[in-house]
Amino acid sequence: MAAARVVPDPALAVPQLGLARGVLAAGIAAMMAVILAFAALTLMLDHLRRINVALARQGRMLREKTLLLDATLDSMDQGLIMVDAGGVVRVCNERALALLDLPRGMMQARPSYRAVLRHEASRRERRGADRSTRAWTERGEAGQTQVHERARPNGLVLEIRTVPLADGGFVRTFTDITKRKAAEAEVARLARHDVLTGLPNRALFHETLERGLADIVQRGGACAVLYLDLDGFKSVNDSLGHQAGDELLRRVAAGLRGIAGDGAVARLGGDEFAVLCAGGAAEAGALAEHLIALFDSPFSLGGHRVGVGLSVGIALAPGHGTDAEPLYRRADLALYRAKAEGRGTYRIFTPAMDEEAEERRVLERDLRQALDDNTLSLHYQPQVDGQTGALVGFEALLRWTHPARGGVSPSVFVPLAEETGLIVALGDWVLREACREAAQWAQPLKVAVNLSPRQFQKPDLPETVLAILAETGLSPDRLELEVTESIIINDMARAVGILRRLKSYGIRISMDDFGTGYASLATLQAFPFDKLKIDRSFVAQLGTGPQAAVIVRAVLSLGRSLGMGVVAEGVETHAQMRFLTEEACGEMQGYLFGRPRPITAYADAVGGPAEASEATAEPDLAAFG
Repeated sequence: MAAARVVPDPALAVPQLGLARGVLAAGIAAMMAVILAFAALTLMLDHLRRINVALARQGRMLREKTLLLDATLDSMDQGLIMVDAGGVVRVCNERALALLDLPRGMMQARPSYRAVLRHEASRRERRGADRSTRAWTERGEAGQTQVHERARPNGLVLEIRTVPLADGGFVRTFTDITKRKAAEAEVARLARHDVLTGLPNRALFHETLERGLADIVQRGGACAVLYLDLDGFKSVNDSLGHQAGDELLRRVAAGLRGIAGDGAVARLGGDEFAVLCAGGAAEAGALAEHLIALFDSPFSLGGHRVGVGLSVGIALAPGHGTDAEPLYRRADLALYRAKAEGRGTYRIFTPAMDEEAEERRVLERDLRQALDDNTLSLHYQPQVDGQTGALVGFEALLRWTHPARGGVSPSVFVPLAEETGLIVALGDWVLREACREAAQWAQPLKVAVNLSPRQFQKPDLPETVLAILAETGLSPDRLELEVTESIIINDMARAVGILRRLKSYGIRISMDDFGTGYASLATLQAFPFDKLKIDRSFVAQLGTGPQAAVIVRAVLSLGRSLGMGVVAEGVETHAQMRFLTEEACGEMQGYLFGRPRPITAYADAVGGPAEASEATAEPDLAAFG
């Protein structure tokens, strides 16, 4: 029998299919949810991993920055302390520990800043009025940076700078300025002390004097200002050199300080010193005598025994004033008088000295005015041949006729011009006028002009002389310049260089007043002069003393040996003239042949040929006055 075939019921098949499909869909959805959750978890884990990596990187960077900051703070040359708003020390670098000698353990425990201040106070390192305390307690007062200095007991000087922070704390830095303060102190000391001798200088002496005078005005008492000047110091510099001169000044300073005491002696400059003395005229005079006695014995300098003296001028307070400047000036006037009256002594100011000083000031003013107004004049004194008596030239001499005083002696106004420096302008004027006048003479006579040592301080002196010759048209061989040996003694190398340049132009150079200087032979060795002029003091004694005749013969012989001409000044008698003629003196000059007069008095002599007499005859004196 055939098997029965089961045929599905269509009505039952449809619901079963729907159920299977639902189950399948739910499984797929669940699977998708799981996948999505896994993906989300993966993304979350990756994000967390990234965060961790970033945090780790930031941590490393923070640690590196912290280490770098610590290293930077500890390598700073300044000490640094940072305090927060609560007053706790949050930062303290190594330099602060060292500069302030703070205990490391205490600072690592983050103490309060007040504890730090108490620690310093316990070592008596700070005073109650120390600004660092006030800076802490008042740090918020103005919110501004505060700076002050503190000297520690160990010698360090710290500059302390406090900078307020916005949150109420502050940062304080400590800088070691010990070397800077020492340098500033040394600069300040040098500004008030003489470098060579270590004595107070003019500025410090002025301050000391003003304090003393103010005290006298308020409380009474007396003091004296002593102005000191060395006699003969310049010759030490000239003969032994500036190093010897400096050593002498140091020795003198030590001696003055030993007598007058520390702080009472000052070096004003050059070889000038000042001393402040308590008391009146008696005390000042006694001190001056002690100071002058210091120079009774020569100083020993490098194997040389050097003799110098001391002149002192004294002004008294309150008798001569209670202001510093008048006392300076009056002490200086007294010093001027002491040097004029023989040196090696002292003088106390008197009112008459003020009058004399005022007269010199007025005279100087009038002399300057005379130069500006061209009211000066030249007189000319003849110079004659020693054998024939023939006129060979003139010496030009400056004269001044004052509108109120009349004729002023050259012995009065020439030293005044030397002191004030006016001699340079006067010398140029004399040279120009003499050359201009001589260029107009029909006879080619020479003209002699004196040059001052002050003129040799001008480096362009040769150019000035050459310009005047070109301007006036005078031939250089008709100009004779007379100089004293002091120009060579003062600065031999400089003077000889100038003289050689002048001589190279064809100008003749004559040494004036030969025999009165102490180094004449050395001077002749330094420069080949054309002529020597025997000083009138030797000529005046001819016939009255044998020594003068010996000296004149020696000078004449020296001149012949060196190939230099010799001129005798101050010839006033026939006996003097005969002696010089017999000794073959080259030229003569003096009242016997003519007094200094305006050139118009010698118009005939310069306007026509000079008549020479026979060699054995006496000069024709009638032509020269």
